[in-house]
Amino acid sequence: MVKLPVCFESKSTATVFRSLLDELKYKYKRTNVNRSYTSIAIVIAMEKTALVYRYEIHDIAVVIDIWEEKPGSGKVTYIEMRGDENEKISNLLKQFSEKLPRKPWEYTVGQKLRNGWFSQGIMGAKKSWMKVMK
Repeated sequence: MVKLPVCFESKSTATVFRSLLDELKYKYKRTNVNRSYTSIAIVIAMEKTALVYRYEIHDIAVVIDIWEEKPGSGKVTYIEMRGDENEKISNLLKQFSEKLPRKPWEYTVGQKLRNGWFSQGIMGAKKSWMKVMK
């Protein structure tokens, strides 16, 4: 399983990902599901739910989830891939990152200020992407 932050909103990330799958002529099924995550407010952990754009790619036996979490005042989008084909997942992530207008780990100054410079999704995003795409 691979979980990476993306510096774009989940809806636009899902749109770019879907166009990549169409371009590669993969057969896939797209569904919307919900995902729970925890957010901390003062000292209380609060359970929240996010809309997940799920892609089940039959050609390479991979399931991809794209969703965004709202840890504070901003939003952090994640892409998660589950499957056994690590090389194919890595290649798909490389192609996906090339289709985006900028690198998926290049957050704008506004995003960094809104989400927190050292927030969970922003800090170490580039390192996480590089580790998977090597």
